[in-house]
Amino acid sequence: MKKRLIVLIALVSFIFLAGCFGPKRVMTPDDYMKMTEKTADQLVLGGIPQTPDANITGGTIDGTPIGGTTPAAGAFTTLDTGQGATELNQYKTIYIDAGALVPCTTNGALAGTYEYGTNVDHDYYAFDAGATEERVQYKSPMPEDWDRGTVKVKFYWSSATGSTANDTCEWGVKAQAFSDSDPNDAAFADAGEVISDVLLADAGADAQLSDATPAVTVGGSPALSDMIVWEIYRNTDGTDDMAEDGWLKGIAIQYKATSAVAAW
Repeated sequence: MKKRLIVLIALVSFIFLAGCFGPKRVMTPDDYMKMTEKTADQLVLGGIPQTPDANITGGTIDGTPIGGTTPAAGAFTTLDTGQGATELNQYKTIYIDAGALVPCTTNGALAGTYEYGTNVDHDYYAFDAGATEERVQYKSPMPEDWDRGTVKVKFYWSSATGSTANDTCEWGVKAQAFSDSDPNDAAFADAGEVISDVLLADAGADAQLSDATPAVTVGGSPALSDMIVWEIYRNTDGTDDMAEDGWLKGIAIQYKATSAVAAW
């Protein structure tokens, strides 16, 4: 009886040691696939079903629907991995300060600098009231991601001392594109747009920002790398009733960016 027990213990010990120190089975790629596999309606990790987050459904990647559902237009941004970036319809803004503007030779506005108290100095262009509409210009290519479509403009401005709150000043802007070999003196093809703004404080004591103009069409059929000439003027034959000079301090141009930018 004791011999049998000793033999049995020895056999169990051998089996145990063989399992610990014997040759191991190497896992194959198929084994890993079985441990982690994706099915049509659930994710299985190590044999444990996982319910996917419903938020990942909808949209496409390189034209392939995510989660089997393509949303309605505008409901999901399409990721174009071919370009390596999310393609969005974005709006961007360019600011042009009065210091970068140039007075026109004919009917040009007058440049100046004004110190407000003892803290802040502003460059500006003074535009007279009256029948003669004074103007300034600025030229620069637009960013290459511009969609070549319409833009909108806001005006940073104030007024000369002596002005009265609630007076109205009206600003106008137009733009023309110049391509390679275009004549330098081409006329502005579009009349531009205007926006009126009401003076907020006597003597122009407060900073002012106008509303955006209606959509401004850039004349000349703009193309990539065109030089764009902007002309800003005071539209004195509209709703403008301010007798004092209007002081233009800068403009902001908003454009739509959809075009891909390529290396030169």
